[in-house]
Amino acid sequence: MKHLSRLLFASLLACALPVAAAVPATPAAKPATAPGEAPAAKTPPRLSPREIALNSPVPIWQRRGILVEQGGRALYTFTEDKPGQSRCDPKCERLWPPLFAEPTARPHGPFTIARSHDGRPMWAWEGKPLYRWLSDRKRGSAGGDGVADVWFLVQVPPELNGYVVPYFPMPMPRRSADAPATLPRPRTP
Repeated sequence: MKHLSRLLFASLLACALPVAAAVPATPAAKPATAPGEAPAAKTPPRLSPREIALNSPVPIWQRRGILVEQGGRALYTFTEDKPGQSRCDPKCERLWPPLFAEPTARPHGPFTIARSHDGRPMWAWEGKPLYRWLSDRKRGSAGGDGVADVWFLVQVPPELNGYVVPYFPMPMPRRSADAPATLPRPRTP
């Protein structure tokens, strides 16, 4: 009888081993986070291109390797500017509207804050103030490169691609007092 019970036990054990191997192990309880230790990082939610563009800390994107503003029009630098300071006067600004920044804007990577001729904050690329060109009226326009040999497109070097969000089509910016889309009308008394 002893021999039979050993044989029965051995055959039951032989059958139970493959079943145990096939059943997934229950996950062990995760140890509690030790005091002062940060919890494990979760995978961030995947954002759409539009959400990425809207969440960018800077309202400037890149399209085909050049900097563009919200409407997809090119941005330029002026060789007469000094680092962090625009030398474009009011007459110049009528043709080359500055890309003004919010008063609360903060530098981010190669994007810095410069000052316009009257002291207002404007966006800059590595200290060079950024402008649009009045003749660039459509999305994708970039016709001001080389004008008067002092206005040039801003090319994004590959090593700085990580700082500039790829362009995502958004509504064209509306005309505002800070960024006139046309020459100002004469005032009537």
